[in-house]
Amino acid sequence: MGVEADGRAARCLSGPRKPLYLRGETALQVTLDGPALAVRRPEKALVLYPLVRLVRVISQGPVDWRCEALLGCAGAGVPVVFLRGDGAVRAYLFGGRALGCDPRDSLYTRLRARLARPGGMASYRAWRDTMTHVALRALQNRLGEVPTDKGRVGGSALEYAAFWCRVAGADERDLIQRQLRGLLAGLSAQLLAEAGLDAPRWCKLEVAFDLNGDLAALLGWALVEPVFSALRDRAAGDPVSDLGDQRRLIALFERHAGSCSA
Repeated sequence: MGVEADGRAARCLSGPRKPLYLRGETALQVTLDGPALAVRRPEKALVLYPLVRLVRVISQGPVDWRCEALLGCAGAGVPVVFLRGDGAVRAYLFGGRALGCDPRDSLYTRLRARLARPGGMASYRAWRDTMTHVALRALQNRLGEVPTDKGRVGGSALEYAAFWCRVAGADERDLIQRQLRGLLAGLSAQLLAEAGLDAPRWCKLEVAFDLNGDLAALLGWALVEPVFSALRDRAAGDPVSDLGDQRRLIALFERHAGSCSA
């Protein structure tokens, strides 16, 4: 978990806002306790996470969410991303305005206006593909030649598994990619919420497209280099670089999340 709390003392509202990671465990339950999420685990003390200190929640696997807890997140503008047990994205929860969102709603206003124009979606896809090419060229400049499928444009950086084939097996690559997609989806949801895309505005876009997934795919390019470096170090005998351990993968992600969203 990205946020630590100590019983009811966690009601303190000071301190930086952080993500909360919940991994499904037997009888793990999330309820609302005033202005905080209350997380209960068997034979462990109740832990409170003040909503005002959360930027996003990543809920993976079988977590028992009570309705009032979900509504609390929605009301506080804290997006929740639900992942399957294997890390694949299952659903999103967006609520009201996130803390610190742009009061001018510039992203929402511009995006809606552009999509409403003739050929709006074609322009959006062209922008997405251009950004993918820019990210790939930047990666090539830093690391040298990066093997890719030359005929394919617009995919996530995490799907270019050929780049990792020398230092990771296929099963490990698939596991890491699924986990990273889920983590990136959570960061993407947070950034869009902070930019003013709350639940009512998502409905008003009136266009069916995966903006959150596309943003997550673009953000993923910033992780290719640190992931490759960690896998290379692990292959050289450094056990600390084992990204098969989800806790280490989350730690690596959090270290580089700032560069993803800069």
